[in-house]
Amino acid sequence: MPKLRFVGVGSAFAGAGLGQSNMVIEAESGKRLLIDCGQRSQDMLHEQYGDSDDPSGLSYIDGVYITHLHADHIGGLEWLALCTYFNPTLGKPKLFCIEGLMHELWDSSLKGGLSTIQGGEATLTTFFDCQPLKINDSFVWEDVLLTPVQTVHVVSGYRIMHCYGLMIQKYKKGTMTIPALPKTFLTGDTQFCPNQLRDFYKQAATILHDCETTPFRSNVHAHYDDLATLDPEIKERMWLYHYNSVPEVFEGHGKAQNNGFAGFVEVGQTFEI
Repeated sequence: MPKLRFVGVGSAFAGAGLGQSNMVIEAESGKRLLIDCGQRSQDMLHEQYGDSDDPSGLSYIDGVYITHLHADHIGGLEWLALCTYFNPTLGKPKLFCIEGLMHELWDSSLKGGLSTIQGGEATLTTFFDCQPLKINDSFVWEDVLLTPVQTVHVVSGYRIMHCYGLMIQKYKKGTMTIPALPKTFLTGDTQFCPNQLRDFYKQAATILHDCETTPFRSNVHAHYDDLATLDPEIKERMWLYHYNSVPEVFEGHGKAQNNGFAGFVEVGQTFEI
């Protein structure tokens, strides 16, 4: 059974023990797909997967899916690119993200540190096997079906920064239609948008939701107090992640179950797909 593991659960400003909200899909084949790769991914992957033979934990990383371009989600990509490029035992990782986001990822974020290598100039394809995705298109990775879900993260003047969460389910080879198997909805970073996301909530057996817990709201993440107003039948399937600190969660709000949620995701926690 494929699994989704949270190698970190914290926000960009959370304490080091929480890491950042990056995940790994663990396929039955043993391959692993990173979902985002933030600045702390090097330490998080070492803690979750590293051993004496593979301290970095990269041996089974087959690729990475990027939800959006904030540093707690892409800040480790330069490390990943260089580690796999200079280690002949590691293959070139696949890079999955929305097509327009892929161009922006290179031009606005990675080019400055990765475009110059000894002997020539590099591009994104020097380091990654690029798999650009179109909005509303699904893709299959190792018998797991993944469908990007566009959410609103930041409204900056007249420009909207979207995040691309995922609807995830196991996929049976050889089928002509999407099988009616349980779905997991990973929101990615999102504002509180119940009307926009309600249909996705209804589809999912498990909801993994962005949740801000600080008393000083950023207004670019769904806040715990707003999520607490959702219907009970939605909250009972909802696990909360991307929170700010342990004291704010467990002392300020008490246990999530008291407000009808499934709980707060903990570092290293896994969910069956």
